[in-house]
Amino acid sequence: MKKSLLLFGLILIGGGAFAQEVKWGEAGSRTDYRNNADDTSNLSGFYQAFDPINYPAGAADWWHLLDVKHSNPQNHFAMQFAGSFFDQKLYFRKTQNLPNTPWSQVVLIRDGKTGLMTDNPRAQFDVGLASTNNTEVITSILARLPEWNDNAIGNCLAVKAGNTQPINARSYSLEHYFGPYLNSSINFHRGANAGDGFLTFATSAGSERMRITYWGDVGIGTTAPQSKLAVAGTITAQKVKVTATGWPDYVFADDYPLPSLSAVEEYIRTHRHLPEIPAANDVEKNGQDLGEMNKKLLQKVEELTLYVIELQKQVNALQEKVNK
Repeated sequence: MKKSLLLFGLILIGGGAFAQEVKWGEAGSRTDYRNNADDTSNLSGFYQAFDPINYPAGAADWWHLLDVKHSNPQNHFAMQFAGSFFDQKLYFRKTQNLPNTPWSQVVLIRDGKTGLMTDNPRAQFDVGLASTNNTEVITSILARLPEWNDNAIGNCLAVKAGNTQPINARSYSLEHYFGPYLNSSINFHRGANAGDGFLTFATSAGSERMRITYWGDVGIGTTAPQSKLAVAGTITAQKVKVTATGWPDYVFADDYPLPSLSAVEEYIRTHRHLPEIPAANDVEKNGQDLGEMNKKLLQKVEELTLYVIELQKQVNALQEKVNK
């Protein structure tokens, strides 16, 4: 009988304990308020902040905080996750007894797409807006080499985002850095309109060496090429092949109007250059088509050959008279 009464009493006590309301933080919520993420007076738990301090950069208004702290409340050892109520970005850090440990953003993967600095990736790998004030920013580094890699940004191949304004601004660049020094780069420019971009290539601390315009003209040593290839300087080559039509074999036709030498002499006295050959000042001003010049020079060589043949005939005739 005594055992039965004891058991009944324990059940009543236990039932009363289980029936007691359990509260979790402010107003019975399962989260408490904690504006300072570095506050050591709080235990592990779930928190919310209205005026966040020591949260990720730019944190404002309502934020979540999941804090798993060390059992010793006197230190800052903790593993923390934080995020805003208003977007899908999530941040993480382990404080390791350093209350000002910086936060790292957790990579977002959505529908098989990975996004950095964006909660709406639109490609397999999407880096969000680099800046909102048209400031050039290095958004990613594609590769590194060991030499000088501990100096400034290091020895790396970097992607830089730039501007779309003003017109012809450099929008993107693929740049090679050697420590603090820009080595060489490929630059993508906006152009006058949305589809009018052009490329520039730089070496020696970012100095432009070559440009491909919107029209497909290539300039080497010049920023304003006026033909498919414009070179401001000397070209060295082992062979140059120029295709041309209208090769002047017509000079050897029987009905070709070969001008007399006296007429050629009169033309030279008047114009100071051969017939059908451009004058020196024209070439200096407008340049010269190499293919066209080769045709003209060959035409003059063939005409000169005809003159020599005719003179040889006259010499032979005179020699025959002398012999008789």
